Amino acid sequence: MDVPVLHLVNRFWIGGAERQFVERLRLHPPGFSAVVGCLELSGPMLEQVRALGYEPTLFALKGSMLQANTLRQIARMAALIREHGVRLVHATDFNTNLLALAAGRLAGAKVVVSRVDLGHLRANFGKWHREAEMWNARHADLVVANAEAVREVCIREERCRPERVVVVRNGLDVARFDQLSSQPLQAPLPVDPGDLPVAVIGNLWPVKGHRTLVEAAALLRDRLPRAKFLCAGEGPEREHLQRRIAELGLTDRVYLLGHRLDVPAVLARVRAACLCSSAEGLSNALMEAMAARLPIVATAVGGNPELVRPGENGLLVPYGDPQSLAEKLFELLTDEARADEMGRQGRARVEAELTLSRMAEGHAAVYRQVLEGPAPSPALTPQMP
Repeated sequence: MDVPVLHLVNRFWIGGAERQFVERLRLHPPGFSAVVGCLELSGPMLEQVRALGYEPTLFALKGSMLQANTLRQIARMAALIREHGVRLVHATDFNTNLLALAAGRLAGAKVVVSRVDLGHLRANFGKWHREAEMWNARHADLVVANAEAVREVCIREERCRPERVVVVRNGLDVARFDQLSSQPLQAPLPVDPGDLPVAVIGNLWPVKGHRTLVEAAALLRDRLPRAKFLCAGEGPEREHLQRRIAELGLTDRVYLLGHRLDVPAVLARVRAACLCSSAEGLSNALMEAMAARLPIVATAVGGNPELVRPGENGLLVPYGDPQSLAEKLFELLTDEARADEMGRQGRARVEAELTLSRMAEGHAAVYRQVLEGPAPSPALTPQMP
């Protein structure tokens, strides 16, 4: 009989953690069944979860966690764990990591928490949030990181025991990605024949470094007049970026497309991908660009160097350096043969090392070892050389 696992996510918005949550359900580890819970029953990815046959149980926080309602939701979560015979809870993000640990302890279930970034500050994320995050990681039964860089942060900065932090890399359903790549676009792209479009996939948050991209685009205006930057995502940086784009006269070169649910189809219609972040775990945007056979220019931060090998499938640049970013983009976009070969190399690595089945195998190994002991080894998926 399959062992029930309660999977928790904050909400079903468009983001890397949410997309990997859906993929976790899409190919659930054999021998384990999924029960799904959330804190907000909202977001464009909710229908994908329902299409997989899951109806999430809502544990509504209704604002701050520092209120009596949070205790009620923890009690409800513990009751669900007991009702379904759940032996393990797998949480996905900050809020669910905290609630999972409390409910799991109350109901006698093991708790696996997720860490998918370098602990950088997010919107409405202050010092006490960071302290709570570190405390939570140290007290969970196991922490699953999506990159070696994230694991090192948990050990070095957060004082987690090395044997209690493992790496399971994100996975991609390559066949489904290819199918989505061939679909029509959600909306037309501002691309003309002869253009050199570059995809920049990521929500408009400060950590994603779009300001550096805009400055680099200005440096390339005369050297690469046909280069266009298509930014798919939404967030609080939009107003600043729109203003700066207008100031630099880039309205016909840098486009803020907003949320897109057709990212694979967008990637199929561009020449390269770019990621300018100041911090990353294992970037879904880079993985999808590799799957789309695109050469990449990315910042040398977090897990990016674990995906992008300079000269093989892309190029790396320092964070916050428009000049370096412009130079590497110019190098990539003016050597079509080299760029094509980089794209082929990236696709080959996804097929060999970053599949959904590899991720499912990693999670299955995590679940078995947490439930059966002994302590998991530091990495439960084969390492990328």
